Amino acid sequence: MAHKKTWLICKEEPLAGMSFTNIFRLLLENKFRIHPKYYLRFWYAMGLATITAPMRIIERILYHRKIKKTEIKTDPVFVIGHYRTGTTYLMTLLAMDKDRGYVSNLEGYAPHFFLSFPKITKALIDMSLPDIRPMDNVPMGAEEPTEEEYSIGAMSKYGYYNGFIFPRNFDQYTRCLNFEGLPKDLEKWKKVYYYFVQKMTLKYKGRQMIFKNPTNSYRIPHILEMFPNAKFIHTYRNPYEVYPSTYKFFDEVFAIYTLQTWDDEKMKLDILRNYKSLYEHLERDIKLIPEGNIVHLKYEEFIEEPMKHIDRIYSELGLELKEEYRENMRKYAETQKREYKPNKHRITDDVIERVNKYWSNYRDHWGYEKLEPSTK
Repeated sequence: MAHKKTWLICKEEPLAGMSFTNIFRLLLENKFRIHPKYYLRFWYAMGLATITAPMRIIERILYHRKIKKTEIKTDPVFVIGHYRTGTTYLMTLLAMDKDRGYVSNLEGYAPHFFLSFPKITKALIDMSLPDIRPMDNVPMGAEEPTEEEYSIGAMSKYGYYNGFIFPRNFDQYTRCLNFEGLPKDLEKWKKVYYYFVQKMTLKYKGRQMIFKNPTNSYRIPHILEMFPNAKFIHTYRNPYEVYPSTYKFFDEVFAIYTLQTWDDEKMKLDILRNYKSLYEHLERDIKLIPEGNIVHLKYEEFIEEPMKHIDRIYSELGLELKEEYRENMRKYAETQKREYKPNKHRITDDVIERVNKYWSNYRDHWGYEKLEPSTK
């Protein structure tokens, strides 16, 4: 897909929210390979990282010990499933439950100083984000939910989404999904992840956290090791819709995050391989989750009757939802049904052939009808 001068877009670069130590790690890992047309984006990010450096230092001095001492009394709820299966809409509703906490863009893109400088951080995030997400027209802002994968990527080299910045080394970041064969890296990731959960728990004064992060679909054993009573909401969707939606997502995000050029055909193959890998891990590891701690949510049914399924989630997971928060969810869902226009994806022969070749087992497993290409 052609992009008109997207290399001139600088303010959305995630590198700007990282520490110098982590930026250097990533540059070293990628042999300092930055395409010249992205120099402006890189130096903008370095400038913002320089300006915010004192804030990172102050936050560490003020809060590091408090964070390390923070006790997580109630294990979190994790929204898992593929990236394009309605997880953002679901999380937007769940975030209205004020008895629980969630990761917003504020913590996602600036995880180093949101406790000490919330107003400045909010202003920086609102300045940096577009009004809507380019891939699906979902509103963006400092308080909108996001994935903590961005936070982990800003705090360490173990964030899968760092592959959006360095797509030529994308396979390296794919290894951060499950850490198979990387026991030392796994232990380091767990320390970073647990520390971030402690930090969010401190912010929300001990309330239960809800995390929406599709990459955790690969990490169920590691999540359960840290949080044995964790609860899970698994979302799934028609794979013939998932594939073009994911391609659009990757294509748009690469264009505004990357510091390198990328191979479009390789990206398509990566999408197919990663979906297959996600469900291989999910279907194997889902059996480890204790009975009563997971709910499966079909996207097409959830979109039609969101509150019916919100009630089911809370009931099956044994969670309490106050009526005032439920009413806020209901009003938002009704507004979305009237006003939000989701992207309509073309189910081309190419899409059908790729899905049938790579994803047929998962299409059949989740009960979606097989399509056939119109031409041979």
